[in-house]
Amino acid sequence: MSVATGALRAQQDETTSGYHQSWFPVALASEVCADRPVGLDFLGTRVVVYRDAAGRPVVQGAYCPHLGADLSVGQVVDGQIRCAYHHWRFDCAGTCVDIPAGDRIPKGARIPTYPSAEAWGIVWAFNGKAPTFPVPGIPGAEERALICEAHFRGTRGVDPWVSISNGVDFQHLRTLHGIPAVEPDAVRVGPHAIEYRIESPHFVQHGRITGVNTFAQYLSMGGEEAFMLFSGAPIAHGRTRGFYAYGVRDDGTGRAGVAARLDTLRGFVQRLLAEDAPVLDTIRFRPRLLVASDRHLARFFKYVREFPRAVPPEA
Repeated sequence: MSVATGALRAQQDETTSGYHQSWFPVALASEVCADRPVGLDFLGTRVVVYRDAAGRPVVQGAYCPHLGADLSVGQVVDGQIRCAYHHWRFDCAGTCVDIPAGDRIPKGARIPTYPSAEAWGIVWAFNGKAPTFPVPGIPGAEERALICEAHFRGTRGVDPWVSISNGVDFQHLRTLHGIPAVEPDAVRVGPHAIEYRIESPHFVQHGRITGVNTFAQYLSMGGEEAFMLFSGAPIAHGRTRGFYAYGVRDDGTGRAGVAARLDTLRGFVQRLLAEDAPVLDTIRFRPRLLVASDRHLARFFKYVREFPRAVPPEA
């Protein structure tokens, strides 16, 4: 089987075998409040996102098992989600804990609950009963060591792994972005990540793809450091909501110095996204004729094809 045929099969498998078992960005953390739920289309179904009594994000199936009302139009009461229709209330594990009419709570009165986490200014949910790898990180730093910003990029008509393939498409850095990129000597492919590192006296690039939908990198150019993360989550097959985050270290230059460095990095990241957009927003992804220069892309397509999948609850 050719690499191109394998990549096409990966697309076909997604439509019949659920979605990848990966950490997916669901919402900006700043949009998830303690006093109101947020409803989002996700993995071919819909979820409700809110914060529990301790302020931790919760991601659950959005449809009440009573009559199917959307819980995102309900309320958060004492850190639990309450349906607007008949006020059935569910705890953070998804179990119904109260029916105001006084009826006995049925055994099946549950809503699906996704493993969730908050990192890099984003709320994440894992497609599976339990995470099989940690929440994506940015090489070279812990989140607490950086001053970060996170943004919603918008929607795009491809699966998220198509955009993330840019992380190992070193040709496009030169041709599309005009960056004189150097290819790594080796790209390490593990069960849940692809990673590489390029070093020269005045340049370091450490890139990592986590799961199939998140690319993060550390850059050092002329002594200036930058940390970036790009990720997407399927709304449904062939449609993705995208997010990105970036950060700098607090180098002791004060608030004005950090703000200036963040502003410079913001401009760089947004330029890359703007240059990618006309291609990725119109692409009909068909990797028919791969060449020798696509060897890292070929390994990524194989990795995607073999990555575990699962059907989300209620999808």
